[in-house]
Amino acid sequence: MTNLPFASETLERVNSQMLLWALLVFAAIFSVARFKPLQKHVGIGQAVAVLALRLIAVAAAALLLTPVSILSTRTVHQPARIAILVDASKSTNTPARRDVVKNLKQTLQRRSVLIWEFSDNLRPVLLPNLSEAAEGNASRLSAAIRTVIASTQPDELLVITDGQDTEPQTDRQLLEELRKVKTRISVVLLPTNLPPNLRLAISPTQATLFAGESVSFAVKVEGYRLHGKTTVQLRVWEARRLVSQATLKIVNGVAQTNVTLTPDRAGWHRYHFEVLPAPNEVWTEDNSAEAVVWQAPTKLRVLLATGQPNFEFKLAKQAIEEEPNFEWVAVSSLPNGTRYQQGSPKLFPASLQKLDPFHVVAIIAPTPDQFGVAEGRAVWQFAQNGGGLLVTLNELSVRSNGWRFFVPEPLKIAPLPAPANLRPEEGDLLGEKLTNLPATDAAWAVRLQRRAFWTALQFGNEPVLVWWQEGWGKVAILGLDGTWRWAMEAARKGEEPKIHRQFWQTLIRFLADPTKGRTDEIDKATSKLKTPSPPPPELTVEPNPDLLRELAKATGGQILQPHEVAAWASGLKWTKIVTVPTSQPLSQTPLPYLLLLLALTAEWWLIRRSGLP
Repeated sequence: MTNLPFASETLERVNSQMLLWALLVFAAIFSVARFKPLQKHVGIGQAVAVLALRLIAVAAAALLLTPVSILSTRTVHQPARIAILVDASKSTNTPARRDVVKNLKQTLQRRSVLIWEFSDNLRPVLLPNLSEAAEGNASRLSAAIRTVIASTQPDELLVITDGQDTEPQTDRQLLEELRKVKTRISVVLLPTNLPPNLRLAISPTQATLFAGESVSFAVKVEGYRLHGKTTVQLRVWEARRLVSQATLKIVNGVAQTNVTLTPDRAGWHRYHFEVLPAPNEVWTEDNSAEAVVWQAPTKLRVLLATGQPNFEFKLAKQAIEEEPNFEWVAVSSLPNGTRYQQGSPKLFPASLQKLDPFHVVAIIAPTPDQFGVAEGRAVWQFAQNGGGLLVTLNELSVRSNGWRFFVPEPLKIAPLPAPANLRPEEGDLLGEKLTNLPATDAAWAVRLQRRAFWTALQFGNEPVLVWWQEGWGKVAILGLDGTWRWAMEAARKGEEPKIHRQFWQTLIRFLADPTKGRTDEIDKATSKLKTPSPPPPELTVEPNPDLLRELAKATGGQILQPHEVAAWASGLKWTKIVTVPTSQPLSQTPLPYLLLLLALTAEWWLIRRSGLP
């Protein structure tokens, strides 16, 4: 409703113009129609002259109705647009910046300039309010320059910064925008003030142990912007008790060490690693980290079972017995089938159907006449509930399919040629722990037909030692009947059976889980760990003034020292000559009116001269 008067006015103007155009068209037609009668009285020459003058008058009147304008230019003096962009991020908080701000306030106090401060955001400020202390947490330099150019299109832009850009943009876009608005950019490069920083990392951040075991943490301290040779203090706390400390020397920005900790009781242990701050360090949220360790209430308990003892059983039992953090029971049979037990008395009597006290069950080369179906089911359920199960093979167990009692999964077993040169599988959790294994005389390729498995040892491209996750536990099939030869060969040379011992101890420890039955508690504890928080970009991104140098060179600007601000201001042209285009409607000039007047006067004179009324 508010636009109604304006619409009515416009309609009246259009109607008036249409009426005038109609009158002009009528005048032109009438003049042409009058040509022949006029010719009879004054002759053709004078009639043509009168008609021409009449049409010129009509054309002059028509010019008054057309929107034609006359274009022209004029020059005016305007104040130059001077903009100053000041970095207010923490990295520029130096005495040089404070001096530059003081010089600006003194030099430009009577000048009209546009001033912005930028850090994580861009804000216009008045010259007296320009801050001398820089406290910003970011330095969005490229974004600030683009915003100032787009909003004000300054003739001169002075950027006062150390060149740090926490969100850099492409140089080409920035240069194109500067050239488009014809802005000349000059730069005052400030010294930077990035503080030193130490960053702590530990691995692993969680571990599970049996009683008597220790855990080794790899500790890495990275130092940034440290001056000279630097040593740092590393401390490890459990609650308020200092359990370890060391002095580390940082070389080429890195210090590394291993910290071995042995929990003194069963249950959870939360360790707090910290490195004391370096001189002048600002950010300390990455100077500490936490790790949790679960220690089982008992040592690793192994049940080793076979039919009649063979070399593999006897020497495997010896390797397990020599590990001080293992508690074990070995079950074997006499020739008449009577079973007898050896090992830790507190674990007697042991049974394959009551396996709760144990963490790993190792079955050496089972055959159907040595074990029953009930025992096989109990062992399989034990693995699914979190225990570790190892089944080894020999010629008799392969031919008799004795493994089926303990591993109901369908297997495909094929003999391999001797000697079998074993290769640990890279990238496998178990294979990476097995190295430098000698060849063996008897080996079988083992493949699962219905589920995925991991290969720890290979002969050629055939899996020999495989394992998989079964429920909460692990199951491994060892297709070897020759590890006992490794111990015999070492004895023949008068050496300790290190390889054989390490192989069996590693395999048993891999299958054992100290947290058997406590998985939910493990997840709950690790979710509350404190992890190092990296510093903000403002404290880590190194300044790069190369972009600013390129922009200044490309736009004809200068690279200034902090003390040259006053000289730069005095050398500026504070006014500029601008050519302004102007336009004037033809109806507002005297030309059409003069033409109309001359045409009508000349026509009247010719008519009167001819004696016509």
